[in-house]
Amino acid sequence: MANSGSAKSTSSSGGGGGGFNSQQRRRLVFMCDMCKSKMQLVADLLLLSSDNRPVHSDSLSTASGQSFDKSRDAVIARTKGLSILTHDVQSQLNMGKYAEVGDSLGEMCELVVALVESSAHAAYLAAAEAPGSQAAVAGLVDRYRLSRARHEVEQSCGLLRTAPVCELSPPLLLELSRSLSRGLRGLTDACVLAADSSRDRFSREQFKLSVKCMSSSATALLACVRELKARPCEAARARCVLFGGPLLQAVHALVGFATEPQFLGEAATVSAEGRAVQTAVLGGAMSVVSACVLLTQCLRDIALHTDSSKVPDYRQRLHNSALAVSDGCNLLSQALRDRTSPRTLPPLNCHAVN
Repeated sequence: MANSGSAKSTSSSGGGGGGFNSQQRRRLVFMCDMCKSKMQLVADLLLLSSDNRPVHSDSLSTASGQSFDKSRDAVIARTKGLSILTHDVQSQLNMGKYAEVGDSLGEMCELVVALVESSAHAAYLAAAEAPGSQAAVAGLVDRYRLSRARHEVEQSCGLLRTAPVCELSPPLLLELSRSLSRGLRGLTDACVLAADSSRDRFSREQFKLSVKCMSSSATALLACVRELKARPCEAARARCVLFGGPLLQAVHALVGFATEPQFLGEAATVSAEGRAVQTAVLGGAMSVVSACVLLTQCLRDIALHTDSSKVPDYRQRLHNSALAVSDGCNLLSQALRDRTSPRTLPPLNCHAVN
């Protein structure tokens, strides 16, 4: 949901004379929460997991996904784009263009996700190519894709449950419906493919039944969302919460079944040499994510607090976070070029910045 297209559809242009009104603050807080959640999820799934598998994602082109060198080049190109976006965020904030800050933050989040996916895939390729390593064996489903799709559904249902009715504007509800549909489509496509590929009769039928159950619940929820858009009130929102529960249960059951070990194939066996390269690259990527999460949290604090006496402190924190992003990008690029860690890696729990 936190992409630049959706952000621009819900914002007014510019900050117009520095008027940081309540609506702009709420929107920026919303963007910060969505972006922080997405970046941390992807880091958890790809950087902190010991599951050594290739990454399958729309952000990875066929060419860049086939060799370490091409994946490395894709990551380094994205680090340069990330540096530009962090500079844009600071400049827009200094000029009072708070709506544009939200737009740039959405773009930054999508770029960080793509960068992490490319980095994790490059790390896998380097580790799998090392002497003594064995490549992963593909299964019927891809756990990462399923987890991302489930997160989109959970995030949308969570927003319907927690956001005040006055903030659930028609543009936001439209984007929420699109996000729900996107997540449901990802889950459906994965299960249909698994059903077609499975040789076990029970598994084939269970994949199909799981999709049917999820689809029925989703149809009921989306009807409630349309009613909330047409007649916004607490009663209409309560129906969304009511029908969101069965959908979440159906999604959790589907993902739980689809990610049973027999459907996931086999993870790669990585040698000590391969592990060293992989750890260096993943550590560099973790440095970037951690810095971006800190930057996002700083923007959220700025959006929530209007005390002018604290503005210099917040701006300094933002500047320091941007420097940390740049430092992390340099660390990641060097790790990819040298296939080793340029310095001591951050601890594995360094993403937990709340």
